[in-house]
Amino acid sequence: MSILAGNLSSLESFLQLLGVSILFVFVLLATYLTTKFVGGVKLNQYKNSNFKVIETYKITQNKFLQLIQIGNRFFAISVSKDDIQLIAEINEGDIDLTNAGKMQVTNFSDILSQITKKQKEKEHK
Repeated sequence: MSILAGNLSSLESFLQLLGVSILFVFVLLATYLTTKFVGGVKLNQYKNSNFKVIETYKITQNKFLQLIQIGNRFFAISVSKDDIQLIAEINEGDIDLTNAGKMQVTNFSDILSQITKKQKEKEHK
């Protein structure tokens, strides 16, 4: 009789593990779908907005200079932890927009190959 009780206990443990695993997958799926939905809503807000951050330059840890576009006008502003101040309005002709909005795409394998190349150069010297 005690052998049967031992098998029942392992069966209960297995079912408990299976239930927790299914619950974990459900929570991950709900988190993924919520994040996808919220990200899509925010993306639509940014696409239909008249405000665009053209460029950001970090001065210190909590202080930045930003070039922003509001409608057809451009402004330089300073952004800090507690304050945002207008520095100047800038003419569109004074701004180089050739690289604006383009992010440099670098994959991990390129970075890793550059690091290993530098390591090999150091070893040969």
